[in-house]
Amino acid sequence: MWSRVNCLCRSVGQQAPRLLFRHIRTSVLLPAKIFVDRENQFAHSILSESLKPYHILRPVDSHVQEASFLGYLEANRNLSPDALYANFLALVQHCAGTNTQISEPQFDGFARTYCEQTHHLSDDQLLGTLRALGQLPTPESTKTRNYMELWNTLDIECCRRIERWPTGQLLLVSDAWYQLGLARIGEYVWLALKKLGRKLRKLPPEQLVQSMFLCNLLRRPVFEMFDFEMNLARCIDQMTLQELGVMAMGFFKTQTQIRNPELLNQLYDRLTKELDTVEDITLVSLLKVLRYSSKLPQVEPLIRLLRDLEPQVERVSLLTCLHMALLGCELQTCDDQLIECILKRFERELDQARLKDMERIGLVMALFNLESVSGVEKRLAERLPDLMRQRLDEIMRYPRCFTNCLHFLTMRGVYDVELLGVTLEPRFLQHAYRGGLPGREYFHLDGCARLLGGDVYKGQLLTERQIQQMGKQYTQYIPEREGRFKLNKTDRILVDIRDAASGLYRHLSFKHILPQYERCDLVFCYDLRQQRALPIDADSCPPDYSGTMLTRRHLLGADREHDEHLATVIIVVAGWNNVIRDKQRHTGQLAMKLKQLKQLGHQPVVINWYEWRELETSADRRGFLKRRLRQATGI
Repeated sequence: MWSRVNCLCRSVGQQAPRLLFRHIRTSVLLPAKIFVDRENQFAHSILSESLKPYHILRPVDSHVQEASFLGYLEANRNLSPDALYANFLALVQHCAGTNTQISEPQFDGFARTYCEQTHHLSDDQLLGTLRALGQLPTPESTKTRNYMELWNTLDIECCRRIERWPTGQLLLVSDAWYQLGLARIGEYVWLALKKLGRKLRKLPPEQLVQSMFLCNLLRRPVFEMFDFEMNLARCIDQMTLQELGVMAMGFFKTQTQIRNPELLNQLYDRLTKELDTVEDITLVSLLKVLRYSSKLPQVEPLIRLLRDLEPQVERVSLLTCLHMALLGCELQTCDDQLIECILKRFERELDQARLKDMERIGLVMALFNLESVSGVEKRLAERLPDLMRQRLDEIMRYPRCFTNCLHFLTMRGVYDVELLGVTLEPRFLQHAYRGGLPGREYFHLDGCARLLGGDVYKGQLLTERQIQQMGKQYTQYIPEREGRFKLNKTDRILVDIRDAASGLYRHLSFKHILPQYERCDLVFCYDLRQQRALPIDADSCPPDYSGTMLTRRHLLGADREHDEHLATVIIVVAGWNNVIRDKQRHTGQLAMKLKQLKQLGHQPVVINWYEWRELETSADRRGFLKRRLRQATGI
């Protein structure tokens, strides 16, 4: 815990960054009801307000006679379970009425006796005890004296009865633990869920939804989540869209993809039909799981949904708009009009956005590389650095959101050298990654800082050792047809291009010219006067995976780097994930890579995957390469 934040100097952007001073509390007090989540509360309200037979613990009116209240002080082991339970209810009523904590010393004896006799309680009394605990004044911590002993003993006793309880009782008691706010720190709900997981395919729709709610609550999958999918496909027509939203929450929070394409198409259809009335949380939950699960066969329904979402932009919350924009990210699919509408909404309400929201909308702008008529993406990108300066507390709490956001802004051509200096300052880096290897975004930011040059950027850079480590960790293997690593589709195209070009030019090599981008490129040097390829200068060129950006000096040598008649040609493959679907537009990352290659003095030649796929013969490929190289470099 950070008790105060003294960071980024007096004002980020005015002086060199100074980071926070660390003040660590020696103990942390957690409120007794923890893991309160708005999504979970909404999902639970769907179940509790439904007319369907969900197993929900309902509140009851309990009026205990005042005379029985004195019994709790004189409780002993000889009392019957009924009398002991009645005294406990009286004690709870007294504490609730007088706002007295159960941790008071006068209650120690009764709490100890009640814990010792819990195993004698009936199932109804055990459930009533859980209900009564929720009526107590909220203790300071889950570890508060007497309170912890009571819920811990109840947890143990509930676990003992799991095997003999039917499904309905398991769900009812689980709901009691949820309402108590202790479902995730006790053992019962997880063990009950494991038993429920053995018969998921046979559960009726209501019990299936409630079981998935528990998975969502714990964020832990049962052993075979596919059974949820099988049962959902069978009874999806019997569920409301809200219930499907609860199911979607569970799939997403347990990181489970829906693999059934027919089920995914049904979800797309149901959501599209009810867009005008769907609540924000339900919509966000469905958008999340559709984004997480959709593959190439779902591109068409995805495009239709993106088109239909545009009229909803002004109706829903800003966070929901953000998830609309993120929907097509995994498949590089976007609707330009929808994205522009969402960016305009963000422009109006940017002051309300969290740092995490800024990071994600930055991802959308960077990935889709949109150039709108209104220019809203440029205005928004230029506003973000100044707004981040006002979010120091969030930056210190979520430093990687800050560094990712800066990385995305560089893809939009926004380089804030002061914030860049903050990010690369060693103490901030240590705070963000706690002594581990910095993330890939640091590799990119360091590369941007170096390309800006010493006249523009005067801040810190990564050390040579860090650069070497990141070069080995973050750059992919150099592809070989018979190599030890299996080639993916883009690498196969790269190898095919090398094989086709080898009949035209000599001295072709695979090199990581910009190692911050994981995939290598095909490189050769060409003498425009003699019309022939030249070998790479072996003495000047560093070894592979060194993390060094390769300039003309590295490829040609110091004596020839300024020779205008020598070209360093870089053939870059734009794979399917580097091109916006149906837009023939490169992603922001590839666009920035091409820009940086030109900045280093190289001549990039882009070959799109769909162009290469249409070439059937070797002669077609060689002819294509000749034409493309002539157009791009004049060789």
